[in-house]
Amino acid sequence: MPEIAREQTGPAGTGAVRPDQPGSEPPAQPGQPGALAAGQPELAAGQPVPVAGQPSPSGARRWLSRPRLLWCAGFLFSGVALFWCYLWQSRTFPVNSDGASNALQAWDMLHGNVLLHGWYLSDVSFYTTELPEYMLVEAVRGLGPDVVHICAALTYTLLVLLAALVGRGRATGREGLVRALVAGGIMVAPAITLGTRSLLSSPDHTGTGVPVLLMLLLLDRARPRWYVPAAVLAILTWVEMADQLAVYAAAAPLALVCLLRAWAGSGQRDTPSAPRWYDAWIAAAAAASVGLTRVAVAVIHAAGGFTVHPVPGPLLSSPSAWPAQAVLTGQCVQVLFGAENYYQHSTLSGLLAVLHATGLALAAWALLAGIVRFFRRPDRVSQILAAGTVITLAAGIAGTHLGSLANAHEIAIVLPFGAALAGRMFPRRPVPGLRPLLAVALACYLATLGYAATLRPALPANEALTEWLSAHGLTDGLAGYWEANSVSLDSGLRTELSPAIATGSHRIGAYRWESDSAWYSPGAHYANFAVIVASNVLQPAYLSDHAVRRAFGRPAHVYRLPGYTIMVWNKNLLTRLGRPSP
Repeated sequence: MPEIAREQTGPAGTGAVRPDQPGSEPPAQPGQPGALAAGQPELAAGQPVPVAGQPSPSGARRWLSRPRLLWCAGFLFSGVALFWCYLWQSRTFPVNSDGASNALQAWDMLHGNVLLHGWYLSDVSFYTTELPEYMLVEAVRGLGPDVVHICAALTYTLLVLLAALVGRGRATGREGLVRALVAGGIMVAPAITLGTRSLLSSPDHTGTGVPVLLMLLLLDRARPRWYVPAAVLAILTWVEMADQLAVYAAAAPLALVCLLRAWAGSGQRDTPSAPRWYDAWIAAAAAASVGLTRVAVAVIHAAGGFTVHPVPGPLLSSPSAWPAQAVLTGQCVQVLFGAENYYQHSTLSGLLAVLHATGLALAAWALLAGIVRFFRRPDRVSQILAAGTVITLAAGIAGTHLGSLANAHEIAIVLPFGAALAGRMFPRRPVPGLRPLLAVALACYLATLGYAATLRPALPANEALTEWLSAHGLTDGLAGYWEANSVSLDSGLRTELSPAIATGSHRIGAYRWESDSAWYSPGAHYANFAVIVASNVLQPAYLSDHAVRRAFGRPAHVYRLPGYTIMVWNKNLLTRLGRPSP
């Protein structure tokens, strides 16, 4: 068989050297050192010859390639910088009893009460999402109001980075960077007013997006294997235990999209090698997560764990209210994207709202594009993002829980969904001049974030009351919900106020909402005073002067502070409590 000469690159790489030229060596024969096996790819000059049984050096170092290192370094630097800015912006909103309740629950879990025995939570537990995060922060930081700010900043940082990764999709290089910047840039600067309250305060559905985006990242990057549906089932069950919003925003759209894909046969250009059963099993996992969540919560309750209240009121509003609800839902979306022009008391705030409208316009265009391409261009994750956004907005319009702009957090997941979808739908060849325009907008967003981080921090909601009670040696008492848990957190449990509520004309009862039944045990606590708020006395979460006097009799001492009245008795008020009330 005639020998075929191979071209070899010279030392300078300037040309080919034939084996018969002076200074060259004949090619190695099969079986000799340096010989290439049949079908083995040719090696570049200077590259070591792989030895059988040993891993290829290029394969071993593939993960540590330069692009991956640059991405990791960029994300690490961005994460640290964003967290620091979000922490200072979060501190501009005072910690109230909602965030304090979560901090107290995590503190109890950290000290052994893992199942939260005796606790009555709200209609959202956050048991598997924010509470573990609070535990980790409290293990390092201790108990205090700043725990709420740290966790809010950490949650939102993760949300921005994950939205950028999901928005990048499978694109690489410059295209992947642009898509990631579009997705992350839309979210990078929460609005200073209502945006801070909705996204950077106590856990209010914002953190639900973190595990949901992790699941979408798994679906986008993982190969179609049996463990992917199993992981989807685990993640959805985990997040649904914490927040039932995940049923509508994640489980329902995931099941819908994968059922449609399985029924349509396999035009899956995003995963051409996926077997026919893949989408069907993912849809089954999404549906099974709802039932598994109920079983898990029931098991925890049967084991003596926490109690979660049902969602109050009817879930659906009257069809006649839907037009007004649609307007309010649109306004809440503006709040989430920072584009609201309500309550803007300065020219700067108005200009910032107009600036944030750029991100909202991109997200709206992406949602429209995602709906148009829903059946024409199969992309599983983009379909899920579009379907999840539509279902969540429909729930806001037809539901009853968007009562005002302060309830924008109820649909908070629309923000990361819209941002990620905008990144994925961003065209490869955009209109000339669009990229520089968006670069300027991103620079303005970052300047806005820096400005928000320089604002003066706010004191906790009841700081003055906490200091006065501590100075006068009052350590155990009763108060309305908005004072009770807030003061307990502000004081680091040196002063403990248990939330109470008027249950009748002559009774004050324990308020079973974000409270521990152990707080009302007369054997463990001696509550000898009550705090009455001077304003908003008609709200049920507050105690009134008249109701407290009728329930406990004439106080021994009465102290008046700006906004508060403190009544002190020479007896344990817990022995006179009426029936608890939710």
